[in-house]
Amino acid sequence: MTLTAAQALGTGPTITLSDCTEVPLTYNFRSLALLEQRFGSITAIQDAMELAAAGTAFGPLMDMIGAGLASRAGGFTPHIRHYQDASGHRTVESILYRRSSDGTDLGELLAPGRVAEYADAMSAAFNVAFDTGGQGNDVSPVPSETTLSPGLS
Repeated sequence: MTLTAAQALGTGPTITLSDCTEVPLTYNFRSLALLEQRFGSITAIQDAMELAAAGTAFGPLMDMIGAGLASRAGGFTPHIRHYQDASGHRTVESILYRRSSDGTDLGELLAPGRVAEYADAMSAAFNVAFDTGGQGNDVSPVPSETTLSPGLS
């Protein structure tokens, strides 16, 4: 199995920001870890993605796009705000994504009229990130007839 450079980096399509700049969404381990910190679990990330695909959740969509732009190619830097309770337990309260070149907040650069475009691009970028060269998530070879077991005898 051979991955292309785009697949290895999880680089998906570009999105257009409100100032007409185009930036590529890249989902790698760092961006996925940011999402996991923000939402708390893989299941919560999937739930947020479903809401974003339905076009009903601006906040989670901004969080997911921000994580995809927190790369050298995307040009945004995450600023994480933690909350610590009396027992010392820390949770991520919010992540603010700022463009590295000028410090502009991502929320100011996303255009509400492009929500469907952003959701589609994010979905495509996730598909690229988890693509394993046509074999889906299971990278083991397909068993041949000689490797199949008849089961217990």
